Amino acid sequence: MERLERVKKILTENQAALIFTPVSRLYLSGFQSSLGYLFITKADAVLFVDGRYIEAAKNGVNDGVEVRLFTKLSEQVKDFLGDNIKTLLVETANTVADVKGFERLFEKEVYPSDELENTLHTLRLVKNDYEIDCIIKAQRMAEKAFEETLNFIREGVTETQIAAELEYRMKLAGSEMVSFETIAVSGEKSSMPHGVPTDRVVKSGEFITMDFGAVYKGYHSDMTRTVAVGFATDEMQKVYNTVLSANLAAIDAVREGIKASEIDLAARNIIKIAGYGEYFTHSTGHGVGLEIHEAPTVSFKNEKNLLQGQVITIEPGIYLEGKFGVRIEDMVVVTKNGCNNLTKAPKSLIII
Repeated sequence: MERLERVKKILTENQAALIFTPVSRLYLSGFQSSLGYLFITKADAVLFVDGRYIEAAKNGVNDGVEVRLFTKLSEQVKDFLGDNIKTLLVETANTVADVKGFERLFEKEVYPSDELENTLHTLRLVKNDYEIDCIIKAQRMAEKAFEETLNFIREGVTETQIAAELEYRMKLAGSEMVSFETIAVSGEKSSMPHGVPTDRVVKSGEFITMDFGAVYKGYHSDMTRTVAVGFATDEMQKVYNTVLSANLAAIDAVREGIKASEIDLAARNIIKIAGYGEYFTHSTGHGVGLEIHEAPTVSFKNEKNLLQGQVITIEPGIYLEGKFGVRIEDMVVVTKNGCNNLTKAPKSLIII
């Protein structure tokens, strides 16, 4: 209800908000679907869905949302809005084609609204207990898959097979889908932060970097672990331990009120002092929620303070082109005096 009330506050008596994008529609209505139209006025919130979703929607929406089956959508919306509503506010993420289509369909003036966009952005920055619980459940699914996949990994399997095993195991654990395209890269390919799994065969003495996530009730998880097959050279162990130290330092720095850039600096300084500064080529982390990449960005550019209840990743890495790479990623929720690490998978170097 609070989310709906926040949207209602920005509306005049002659305005309604039309929430069309799937993520925002899920966030405000509590129901996930590929198609739907959520209308919010000062007084009401109505979700129009087609016959595929009507039964599930009636049982799944948040309090304060009425569900209606649309058959003749244009006429039904006109009856609901009446003559008093002159303007529809929509998210700025809607395309020009969407806006023009809404104008034709509903015969109202339609305006992409920065105020609506900013309201939703502000609301989604901080996660409530329900959202955090969903993220934790998704994370446990991913961790279970990781633990089981460790028994599958050995010299001779391919990157594609490892990625497929992770995704299969997450699905068995209850994941609705994968959070993003699973990364499983080995040997010299592990120096690519967003490398794509191929039929490359894993060999002894190599790192395998796995970046993956599960989804529960629309909420994503995100984790990365790097393991070695057979053995790890002294250099491999030095790089791994440097990344682990950076991961731990950044997590230790997280608390309400600290700048996101300071978290990035905590990780980056450890890597720089060890002599690998130029090989840490991305930001330290990002927000996670209904989308895999949300605000805030944990980078040297972000001078905004962290807020209690934000869920962010901590994922420093070192990437030595032509040799190997290491990344270790946890998700944490910001608290007043620190953070709670939502990732329970071990971080000490695993040699399979």
